[in-house]
Order: sequence, then C-alpha cells, then structure tokens
Amino acid sequence: MDNTEKVQLIRKGNQAFNEGNIDLASKIFKATEYKDGLIRVGDHYYFDQKQPLMAYGYYKRANHNIMLEKISDGFIFALKCWLDDDVKTEEKA
Repeated sequence: MDNTEKVQLIRKGNQAFNEGNIDLASKIFKATEYKDGLIRVGDHYYFDQKQPLMAYGYYKRANHNIMLEKISDGFIFALKCWLDDDVKTEEKA
C-alpha cells in the first residue's frame, strides 16, 4: 500500500471512529498499522467500555507501553486478591 492510499484509509478510519463505527475503524487502523488510531480504539475499550482485555490487544499492537503496564498491573493485582481470597477461604474450612 502506498502512502497516498494509506492516508486516505486513515482518514476513512478516523471518520468511522468519530461516527461510532469502532469495528470498521479498528480494521482500517490495523491494516494501515496506524498507532494513534489503535491507541484511540484501545482507549475506547479501556475507558468507555470498561474492557481492559480488549484494550490490551490494541495497545499491544501500537506498542503503547504505559497502558500495557497499567493493565498488566491491574491483572496482577486482581489475581493476587483472588488467590489471597482462596487462601483465606481454605484456612476457614
């Protein structure tokens, strides 16, 4: 894909995103490897939809390390809480 085609697709992806068509926008951003668009889609899933696992994939593709660490830390914290709760439950039994 040449630069002109890539720019046109990115514009189409931005328009789709702004119109709320996240699926189309994400397909275009993936195809063009448009990192800013991928981050915006990741933000949509993380902040708006409260789906950090979905967001993680977009942040990973965009190499957005700050959010990858934030999500990873959240997963680790949740896992520790879950395991700690299991240990406390077993101690009571």
